[in-house]
Amino acid sequence: MDKHGLRALDTGKGAHFSDKTRVKTLVLDTSALIMGLNPSALELPTYSVPSVTEELIPNTLPYTRFGASRDSGHLIVRRPTASSISTVHETSSRVGDIGVLSNADVEVLALALDLKKSGFSPAIVSDDYAIQNVSETLDIEHASLATFGITRKFNWVYYCPACFRRYPIEDADQTCRVCGTRLKRKVVKKTKATKKIRQN
Repeated sequence: MDKHGLRALDTGKGAHFSDKTRVKTLVLDTSALIMGLNPSALELPTYSVPSVTEELIPNTLPYTRFGASRDSGHLIVRRPTASSISTVHETSSRVGDIGVLSNADVEVLALALDLKKSGFSPAIVSDDYAIQNVSETLDIEHASLATFGITRKFNWVYYCPACFRRYPIEDADQTCRVCGTRLKRKVVKKTKATKKIRQN
């Protein structure tokens, strides 16, 4: 188990963040559960959102673990506020990630924002780079399990790879209005990621 307690898979042992990190709550996305993180083995208050269950396959270990942890009180499942969802939509649109975030992703980010507004120090546990990117912009800590996580925060723009016209974020997953080519996205700005929780 690492010093942050994020590899509490099937050991049943308690996991915790070190006092040095000053993180008081964890917010789990779907990928954290799929990668085997067991909320019942964590000592910190741990949260998630109802829509995460929609991304889990019924009768699998992650699905069962989610329900058991919720029912035992080890996982607090809460819907985020509308105002925080709106903030996440605005922020993810600004950095260009809105087109790749699922409803559950948006709600996980919004719940972490609610917790932050309530005086907690949340850390989102996710291997999703888009979630990590938006959490950087929201000034919320993040940790990954199976990937190295982001080292740079990106701002994306959508463009036509054929005629190079740029399009607003709202046109993600569309085709170019001039030549009909499927739009792609590219990085227009990179800054150092500062909210990533380092692991051994």
